[in-house]
Amino acid sequence: MLNIVKREPRYGWGLLNLRDEMNRMFHNFFDEYDQRENFWAPSVDIVEDKNKLTLTAELPGVDKKDVKISIQNNVLVIEGEKKQKTEKKEDNYYRSERFYGKFCRSFTLPSELDSEKIDADYSNGVLTVTLPKSDKVKPRQIEIK
Repeated sequence: MLNIVKREPRYGWGLLNLRDEMNRMFHNFFDEYDQRENFWAPSVDIVEDKNKLTLTAELPGVDKKDVKISIQNNVLVIEGEKKQKTEKKEDNYYRSERFYGKFCRSFTLPSELDSEKIDADYSNGVLTVTLPKSDKVKPRQIEIK
């Protein structure tokens, strides 16, 4: 399939214009190559409030049984695999852009978290990991006597 490429008119071919044109072609050549082509990792949001951190990861098409979560030395690791459905040999794909394969994301966490109370929920392709803060580091008011 051909792409329509807008051509900008060139005014003269001085050395600066030639350099700019070469830079543009070099830049466009590498922009065409999607560096994510052989790599997939879930997008993640981490939100903090006064009582906890909440990590939300998008895992569309990943089965719950194919996801593992672990924590060691304040590093939370989420790993799993998005499995490709078996293709039929007679299927003629015109284009296939979905990513498949194993992934692993790791996050260094603050030491103030209570790792014994971490909770994880997986629903509709979204993983939510709740990481409560330890009671000894939660903000509190100190009464003056």
